[in-house]
Formats: sequence, C-alpha cells, structure tokens
Amino acid sequence: MIENARSIDRTATVLLLLGSVFVLLPLAFVAITATQSYGDFLRNNFSLLPGTHFWDNVAAVWSLTDLPRQIMNSVIVAALVSGGKCFLAFTTAYAVVFFRTRYVPLVYAAVVASIMLPIELRVITVYQVASNLALPVNAAANTGGLWAVLFGAPLDLQLNALDSYAGIALPLMAQGAGTLILVQFFKTLPRDLARAATMDGAGPLRFMADVLLPLSKGPLLSLFIYFFIGGWVDYMWPLVAASSPEMQTAVVGLARLGPGMEEDIPNYPLEMTGAIMVTVIPLVLIALTQRRIVRGLALSEK
Repeated sequence: MIENARSIDRTATVLLLLGSVFVLLPLAFVAITATQSYGDFLRNNFSLLPGTHFWDNVAAVWSLTDLPRQIMNSVIVAALVSGGKCFLAFTTAYAVVFFRTRYVPLVYAAVVASIMLPIELRVITVYQVASNLALPVNAAANTGGLWAVLFGAPLDLQLNALDSYAGIALPLMAQGAGTLILVQFFKTLPRDLARAATMDGAGPLRFMADVLLPLSKGPLLSLFIYFFIGGWVDYMWPLVAASSPEMQTAVVGLARLGPGMEEDIPNYPLEMTGAIMVTVIPLVLIALTQRRIVRGLALSEK
C-alpha cells in the first residue's frame, strides 16, 4: 500500500509539472518578449534570455497609445457588468425561491434559458436596440397609425447608447448564470427563515436586506469577481458597441496595438507589454480573492 501511494504521488507530481509547463510556457514567452526592444526583436526574432527594455516598453505603451484610458474603461465596464449581474441575480433568485406564484417557474425558465443565448448570437438585435433605445416606444406609439393621425407624423424618438459605458455594460448584464447559482444557495437556507422574519414584523424588502443579503455575502462576492473577470475579457460586444478609441475596452485596444499597414512588421515587444499591463488587474484580483471565490461557490452548491 505504501509503494502504491508513493507511485500515485509521483505520477501526480509529474502530471502537475507537465500541466504547469503547458500553462506557464506561453506566459514565459510573453514576459521575455516584453523585455526586448523592437530592434533586438527584429535582429534575433526571439531570445530565450530576457532583455532590459521592459520599462521602456511600458513607458511607450503608456504615453503613445490609448491603452491606459482603455484599461480604466475596462475597470468601469467590468464593475458595472458584475454589479448589475449580481443585483439581477440576487433579486431574481429571491423572487423565485421565496415567492410562490404560478408564474415563478416560467420566469425562472426564461432566466435560465438566457444562458443558452449568449450575446454573440444576439449581437445584431442588441446593436439595433442599443443604437436607439426608443425603438420599443416608437413601435408601440406607431402601431395602427394612431400617432400619425393625431400628430401628423409617426413618432421617431432617438436615444443612442452606443459609445457609452451604459451601452457597453447593459447588454452584458442579461445573463442568468448568477440566478441559477443563487437559487441553489437560497434553497439550502432553512425554509422557516422567511416565516420567522415575518412573525418578527419584517416585510419582504426588510427580510431581503437585513437577513438574506448578509447571508449571501460569500456567494455574491464570488459571483462579483467571476463576473468582473468575464466582463474584463469580453471582446465581441465592446468591439461592436464602442467605435471610438476613447471608449474601447483594454482587450479591444490591445488587439489594435498592431501595425497600421499590412506590410509593417508587428511590434511584438510593445504588444506583449500591453498584454501584461491588461492582465495585471485580473491576476491580482484572483490572487487576493481565490480562497473566497472557492468558499463562496462551495457554499452555493451545498
């Protein structure tokens, strides 16, 4: 039994080392390239030894590109997305678990179905709505032509949300994964908890704010960090929703650090430096909160 245990440990250690090399080797290439100068990169193509130009590349990215502003945009958008998703997930899960009506299963099914419809499948429709948030109002007012009869012309309100934080963040909030997790967590709570709060004179809103919210801090924090990273790395919708460099997110801006002409040789050291700058905030966030993430998600699965 001891020999078998040792062989299992050795096999696990080898597999762990192989997996670490597989994951860390591309990151090592990125880090080494980021320390090279553009001239050194053109001469050597790639070097296994780090250079001495990392901080020069950081200064160049910081002063010559829009990436610093785009990193701030990513912080704002990711915070809005994660905060909005957590709020919607908490309130929807609260209604699904603690309110008993005939429409609750239908609402819950619709929310969960949104997981199967990512924004990449809805991008054209979402773009049409974001380009004019007043489309539903216009359609309702112009149904049957009554508005045109009364006022002489169809209603044509214009409210463009593109190239704004709201236009980027709001469509990314419409996703029900957080609701699914919080529903499972709320079902682990004692069923008599809401009844006891009602007997103590607490209404639905007070029960949600004073009882349910403190109990949900762990899962909510885990979901916030998870959704923050998801909003940070989202590429397609921010690319479509923001056309100006001042409003683009860091991932989109990083993809556009390449050459302006097709025949130009990419400045890979500058691009790899930008990649490191873009990934610093998510990596630090994960490193500081990984235990709470695991603990919060474990609580939601009990």
